[in-house]
Amino acid sequence: MSNQVAVIDQNLPDFLQAAGVSALTKQLAGKTGVARIVPKNGIFRKVVGGEEMGKAKGPLHAIVVNASPHVGRIFYAKAWTPDAEPTAPDCFSNDGRAPDAGAANPQSDRCDSCPQNIKGSGQGQSKACRYSRRLAVLLEEDFGTALEGRVYQMNLASKSLFGDSPSDKLHPFDNYCKFLANNGKSIDHLITTISFNEDNDNQSVLFSATDYINRQQFDVIQKVGATEEVKRMVVMTPYQADVSGRTPKLEAPAPQAEPVKRETKKPEPSVEKKDLNSVLKAWTDEE
Repeated sequence: MSNQVAVIDQNLPDFLQAAGVSALTKQLAGKTGVARIVPKNGIFRKVVGGEEMGKAKGPLHAIVVNASPHVGRIFYAKAWTPDAEPTAPDCFSNDGRAPDAGAANPQSDRCDSCPQNIKGSGQGQSKACRYSRRLAVLLEEDFGTALEGRVYQMNLASKSLFGDSPSDKLHPFDNYCKFLANNGKSIDHLITTISFNEDNDNQSVLFSATDYINRQQFDVIQKVGATEEVKRMVVMTPYQADVSGRTPKLEAPAPQAEPVKRETKKPEPSVEKKDLNSVLKAWTDEE
């Protein structure tokens, strides 16, 4: 497949390089559903329509274009196993304060006083109800290819959200956002490097600022960041996948408030067109 893509790319017209995958092709391929990036066992996995479409080691260079406004919570009464069929959570919350109206089996009226929010209610001294936050990201490597503008969903669990920053450059997501705000920077104006926390369990990730976005990237962010599809990506529903990467059966949440558009001060030159084969190869190499 990689050789085929290489041959096709040799004669790809300029006007098609950022055209994306057509609706007809998506229909015929049958790949539907949210495109997701699942960090697992030291590898970032691309999952589209419930199927793994590629994987890569090493850090990701991404742009965060949307995120759930609050840290949510999610609870499964049954312990998760790798072979288990995907099911809706028993209880979940989008604001971390009270169960969502769509929760099948609310465990309490309030999250702070819930028995599933007590240390020891889960495995060992953990809490049975887990923290979760959803991000919507663009990948830097997609710009200048047919994948330009594709938005991926990422679910962050507590170890990726909270805790001490191992250095002044690497942060869990909560600290990363505070670091940027305290220094007058906007997360959606920066290329963010997402890497595995090697001092943790190789499931959690850390965030660091790499560079400013350019004008082409800014224009794409303004176009896709406020779409209904992207707003739905950052809202948990009764049928959402959990943070371990299980596949949802249905996506049908209501949209949230419109994100605020920001002005850019200084336009940057357009990103150089990239060879789509080199992008695909990075996601398909086994090593």
